Amino acid sequence: MAGSPQSRKRFTTDKNLLKLATSVPLRAPRDRVVLYAEDVGTVAAAAFVKANAGYARLDELLQATPAGRQLWDALVPLRRSWSDVEEIWWELSWRLARSASGIVNVFGPARLVSDRPLSEFRHKYSTGCYANTVFEKVELPELEANPNVTRILYNGKPFA
Repeated sequence: MAGSPQSRKRFTTDKNLLKLATSVPLRAPRDRVVLYAEDVGTVAAAAFVKANAGYARLDELLQATPAGRQLWDALVPLRRSWSDVEEIWWELSWRLARSASGIVNVFGPARLVSDRPLSEFRHKYSTGCYANTVFEKVELPELEANPNVTRILYNGKPFA
C-alpha cells in the first residue's frame, strides 16, 4: 500500500544474506589481495588479477567456497538495487580489508591520490560528498589500521 511504513523503507537488506556475509569464508592470500574503487578501478583490478595468477579480488574469493558462491549468486546476477546490497558489500569489504596481510594492491581513479583542487575529489555519483566509495569509507581506514598490512599499492605505486 502506498504511504505505508513498508513502502517508505529505504534500506531493504536481506538479513539472512547479511548474516551469511558475516561468516562466509574469505581466505585472503598474503600479498595477493586486490581491492578497487569505482568503475575505472573495477576494470583495472580485473585485468590485474587476470594477468597475475594467485591474486584475488573479493569477487574471486567469494566464488572460491560453496557459501561464498551462494552469496555471490544471491547478490550479483539478480541486479539488486544498491540499497538492497550496500550493507552486505560493506561487511564483506571490511572483512577482506581486516583479513589482508602483507602488500595490498588497490586500483581506482587518480582523483584519490593526485594533488588537485578539492572540488575535483567529489564522487561523480554524489551531490557534495567527498568520501563516497566503499574503498574510501570502509576498506582504506581498515587497511591503514591493520597491523598485518605492510604496504598499500595504489595503481601500482606506494599509497602515501
